[in-house]
Amino acid sequence: MNNSQTWPFRANLSLQRIGHLVLTLALTFGPNISIAEINLPDIGGPASEGLSVSKEIELGQILISEVRGNLPVINDPELSQYIHSLGTRITSAGLNSNFPFTFVLIQNSDVNAFALPGGIVAINSGLLTLGEKESEVASVFAHEIAHVTQRHIARNFANTKSFGVISALTLLGSILAVAYGGGELGQAALLTTQSTLQERQLAYTRSFEQEADRIGMQLLVDANIDPQGMPAFFENLNKHTQLNRGQIPEFLSSHPLTTNRISESKSRANQYKGSFTSNTIHFEYAKARTIAITSNPNQLADYYKKKNRIPGSLSETETYAYALALSRTGKNQKALQQLKSISVNVDNELTIKLANAQILIVDGQYTKAENSLRKLEEIYPSNLSVIYYLATSLTESGNAHLALQKLDQLYISQPENPAFDKLKAKAASKANLAWRSHESLSDYYAAHGQYGTAMEQIQLSLRVPGIDSSSKARIETKKEQYREARKRRDNFK
Repeated sequence: MNNSQTWPFRANLSLQRIGHLVLTLALTFGPNISIAEINLPDIGGPASEGLSVSKEIELGQILISEVRGNLPVINDPELSQYIHSLGTRITSAGLNSNFPFTFVLIQNSDVNAFALPGGIVAINSGLLTLGEKESEVASVFAHEIAHVTQRHIARNFANTKSFGVISALTLLGSILAVAYGGGELGQAALLTTQSTLQERQLAYTRSFEQEADRIGMQLLVDANIDPQGMPAFFENLNKHTQLNRGQIPEFLSSHPLTTNRISESKSRANQYKGSFTSNTIHFEYAKARTIAITSNPNQLADYYKKKNRIPGSLSETETYAYALALSRTGKNQKALQQLKSISVNVDNELTIKLANAQILIVDGQYTKAENSLRKLEEIYPSNLSVIYYLATSLTESGNAHLALQKLDQLYISQPENPAFDKLKAKAASKANLAWRSHESLSDYYAAHGQYGTAMEQIQLSLRVPGIDSSSKARIETKKEQYREARKRRDNFK
């Protein structure tokens, strides 16, 4: 896909949101500390004295619900599946980690990514739209994964005896407030917290960035992803920030995205020889889908319509994004026509057929959608998106009981996605299973850290007449789990 696809919907690089939300803002710079002074942590060593692995995982479980509850997480099944697949490709390539990784996509046009304790890696949609190749985006994944595996936050806890986890939670709130529109209040909170951190001499950021670059690149190589993606992304980011020089925040002057860092990355990447994957059609379609979902649909459709006046001017992924934008504006027949113009092959067949089914569902053509999706289900029986769209169509076409069966089967093996809880609630309601609808809504709210509302839904579920004893016992257990989860969040120390 050429760069013209992202215009005029490019990521915004002009605000105080470039870099890492936690690791590069939360920690102060230590110019006198070299990378040689920082050893990799051993379990039971200094890092675990500050924050044990089990405690860090517990903190991660708290933070992921806070992220979902306070940031615009994109739960689109196809994009969720893509970033999970890319992240898992990196973490499963010879990485021996104690953390269960969770990858989330945030709807925000700013180029940003951040790692949190316990294996949480989040990226902004702007990162996908800026990246020119999959290896570039993968390099950011790998960098953030390295922050987690090297336990950089825990190692800073070990560097001071008085900085506790509650301070980390407070800092997270301050950073998120500034980074995602908290205004002057968030700025004040962040400045106050940073001042406290500086007084306690929490250093290491530059060294941690170097370490994350080095280990992250090795993770890329282990996953057979082109290590040149890392310096390429740095150069891409640097090029775009220069275009916005007048609005660059002061933070960038001290952020370690320097010429030296880029040259070190190039030199390191040049040391790796072999045949690596630089780009995939799956990334190109994920990028196009991100643009289609996060842009103003009328503006995007108009942009592609004007560009499409010249025959052959739209690439296949641009045509795909155009079709999605048309559907979002209610022009489903035109959207289907655009999809038909794309040459289907083994690499894009699933994506095109899913888009076709999605548009058919929106257009109320449930029988056609289900016929197509059932064929896909035979080939991809555990595919997250296939089952999601099939269950959606079944729910709308009067087959809600079957939709629930599909969702229950998938729930066992797939990573958590609150969109499925919401769909299960709708299907259960249409199947006249009120207690199941309330139970699924409780799962949805709990995933967003709204435990009070989740327990209200549990109570409503238990009050429904006719609930069987085994289901009642399960829901009672869930109520206690949510109560304990809220207590852990409120009293974590």
